[in-house]
Order: sequence, then C-alpha cells, then structure tokens
Amino acid sequence: ETSEKPHGNIGETSEKLQKQSGGELNDTQRKILELLSVDAKLSAAKLAKLVGVSGRNVEVNIKKLKERGILIRCGSPKSGYWKIIDKKPLD
Repeated sequence: ETSEKPHGNIGETSEKLQKQSGGELNDTQRKILELLSVDAKLSAAKLAKLVGVSGRNVEVNIKKLKERGILIRCGSPKSGYWKIIDKKPLD
C-alpha cells in the first residue's frame, strides 16, 4: 500500500513546509508531513503507529494542518489520499 507518486526527498519536504508555515510546525506535524510525502495513502491509524503517538493526537494535528492550508484530503475517506499543498507563490 504505497502511493504511486513519490513526493521527493523527505528532509527537503519538511524543511520547505516549515519555512512556508513560518517555522511553526510541531514535531508531530513535521513527522506526519514527512511520512505523507513518501506515502500519501497512509491512514491516521498507520500514521499514529509510525509517529509513535495516539490516533487522536494524529487526528488533531491533521486537522490543524488542514486548517492552515498545508494538507488536504482528496477522494473518499476509505480510498482517498493526502495532498500536501505547496503554499509557495507561482514564479
């Protein structure tokens, strides 16, 4: 169950998003974004296991990322995927 679309280097993605958001991402949010940049189809339960926090903690942090416009859910809850939004203005 891996995404067919790799999203680049994990460290680069995390660093770029942290700069875009003003450096206000917490450790859990950074880890969630890093994991989703590699596999956009990860469930909240799998993210919780990989990050080492509760499922509720992941849900709260995903909600915050969605509210900030960094993360969106595409498709259905069961078969959809996560999309990390590049907030960088177009050149």
